Amino acid sequence: MKTTITVQSGRLEGEEQKGVVVFRGVPFAAASAGEGRFRAPRPVTHWSGTRLARRSGAAAPQGAMLSRLIPNYSAVPAAGWAESCLHAEVYTPGCDRRRRPVMVWIHGGGYSTGSGSFWIYDGSRLAQRGDVVVVAINYRMGVFGNLDLSWADSEGTDTNVGIRDQLAALRWVRDEVESFGGDPENVTLFGQSAGAMSIGNLMASPEAKGLFHRVILQSGAMRHVHDADEGQRVAHEVILHLGLDPDQKNVVEQMRGLSAETLLKAQQAMRHRLKLPIGTLAWQPTVDRDLLPRRPLDLIRSGEAVRCPMLIGVTRDEWKMFTAADARRRKLDEPMLRDYLVQTLERDALSDQVDVDDLLDHYGHDRERGTRRGLIEIWEAFQSDRVFRRPAIEMADAYAEEDAPTWVYRFDRAPSVMSERVGACHSIELPFLFGTLRHPLLRAAFAWPPDALKLSDAMQDAWAHFAHHGRLNDEPVSQSEASWPQYRAGEGELCILGGREKRAQAADTLERQFWERLTPAEPSL
Repeated sequence: MKTTITVQSGRLEGEEQKGVVVFRGVPFAAASAGEGRFRAPRPVTHWSGTRLARRSGAAAPQGAMLSRLIPNYSAVPAAGWAESCLHAEVYTPGCDRRRRPVMVWIHGGGYSTGSGSFWIYDGSRLAQRGDVVVVAINYRMGVFGNLDLSWADSEGTDTNVGIRDQLAALRWVRDEVESFGGDPENVTLFGQSAGAMSIGNLMASPEAKGLFHRVILQSGAMRHVHDADEGQRVAHEVILHLGLDPDQKNVVEQMRGLSAETLLKAQQAMRHRLKLPIGTLAWQPTVDRDLLPRRPLDLIRSGEAVRCPMLIGVTRDEWKMFTAADARRRKLDEPMLRDYLVQTLERDALSDQVDVDDLLDHYGHDRERGTRRGLIEIWEAFQSDRVFRRPAIEMADAYAEEDAPTWVYRFDRAPSVMSERVGACHSIELPFLFGTLRHPLLRAAFAWPPDALKLSDAMQDAWAHFAHHGRLNDEPVSQSEASWPQYRAGEGELCILGGREKRAQAADTLERQFWERLTPAEPSL
């Protein structure tokens, strides 16, 4: 059944699908190609007539993904990718002005891949079960989104335009979501990986204040930003690879004259050229003294970041996603492992504080399971902590110290097929959250048993409850899965989803003492 509404830019026609009204490819900002490249997004221009919102808009420019080998299941929709990519998908139980909580989804993908229209993120079931309005957005990524060119042309470019795209989406939600049955005064940001890191950056940005009221960060926190020098180095390398001169005054205009495909090829070439530590994202935002005045974590610690209820967590075996299909790393021997660890310590400037033997000793034993780890398991555990778990607990500690209501979780459920190899890896929780676990492709690939659907329902109930009420430690949620203790800085407990136990310490004393040595001391910027 067709549903038509009016927003400030014109009329939109969506369609009802199984009790949820869906609007696809809804523009929240104007085209970002041509002169819009490397600039902040502009408002949507008015259209005449009724715009059909039944097909997803183009994704942001990106390279090939594994899912693109199976076109019907790609993160890039049928519309392909284009620089004019600033679209949203909206899922609502009804366009009836009932002012439901709004949940804005920011996708992950290392700031280089993904889209809000990816089928795993279909928000229909979450919207219906949780009685919420789900909005999933696109944003510019890679060289198109976070390449810092302010040192080359401060007037003709804007910094961190990917974050500015996200801000434009939130302003659009504030102005328009009531027409979709949502409450602009009750907006929850939720995102995973680079999407969660984006939320951390939005919490730190003065321009985001008042645009959201709760946050959920899944497998991402606040450490993933470049300082100005590193941001400039990345841009220099891209420009040199393009055969241009970084010192030429018109270098930005020259880059605007290149095709999107040429820039994308240069982006892909940076993987090996930049020589960043494993787990560091080349296309993460840069501290720019404007949108990001200082490092986000510093702004939390000084009480300057947005303060609102926060749920943050990780999966138990994050790094297994990056080794499961990596034949070379799965054959890791001790000399190779030592070499990886030495390189990582040197690039993190930690080699004078922690040596490889310390790491092997600390990570060689899984204290929770009471077992010895193999070489590949040591590397997976170290990287899971370094890139995901430690930054999440560090952020929870800092936030809770500011008396901001904080909850922490860990997702432990592993698939029945290849459970040791895949584990509860990075991104494994996403089909549980959106209810797309029921999709035939995922059921065939992972052979989830029937009780996995109960965990999916419980996770949706908890996330929606948090969006409605801004808390988790009360009776309705505890009946669905487990009690959720509010987190206390330095000694807090987390809730375990899909594990044998229901609660655990977020980190024990030994881990915290070791992490104090492992975490680089970063200057305030």
